[in-house]
Amino acid sequence: MNIIDDSWSWVVNTSANVTWPSKKLLTDAEKDEIAKYLSSGYYIILTGENGRLSSLAVQFMSYVLTGRWSNYSHCLMNCDFISDPSQRNQFKFVQATTVGVGYATFDDIFNNSDYVCLLTPKLIDNDQWSGVIDALVKENGTPYDDLFDLADSTKVSCVECVLNAFKSLPDFDKDFGRLERMIKHKENLVPSMYRACPDFKIAYETGEHKFEPKWKGTFHKGHGKRR
Repeated sequence: MNIIDDSWSWVVNTSANVTWPSKKLLTDAEKDEIAKYLSSGYYIILTGENGRLSSLAVQFMSYVLTGRWSNYSHCLMNCDFISDPSQRNQFKFVQATTVGVGYATFDDIFNNSDYVCLLTPKLIDNDQWSGVIDALVKENGTPYDDLFDLADSTKVSCVECVLNAFKSLPDFDKDFGRLERMIKHKENLVPSMYRACPDFKIAYETGEHKFEPKWKGTFHKGHGKRR
């Protein structure tokens, strides 16, 4: 590691514990709506926090990489089998944080979030989700990659955790060709790039997102039904 990498690692790990009150947290109605979607299938979940320094650090990284400021600084997926939205306390998620890849609860994810976007791939059939989720949960315990280094397979960032799950699909190169080209062009991947990529559809999104890339696709619900 060089001094720049060392400095960025310090920023990411230290800033994760620096927080302050946010005035734009999700409402109870938004949480209820999110729970309804999550009870219907699997989604890539983007979140953003106004009250956490590490969130601002990733947003700045997104701006440097893409030229656009983004509300989103984190990426994860749901992996449970709960079909009743009222039982959201039993929902299970897999995410990569500074402590590594692990499981999280609904409240862990959404109680401190100000922005949420649920995405679903355009070309994934329901019977393909079993392999994606299996690959996702196998990443549990993997160390965190605070450098977002896609070439280092021994550690994963939040975006890599999700990416690796979909790379388990035999037709990944074909079904996610535009995402692959975006990664190759930018030589990295940040959460907002999932939202901007035409390989995905927005199922649900909270709040205003005037800084995000414009998406003209059709909104979609219920992709990736339970096994």
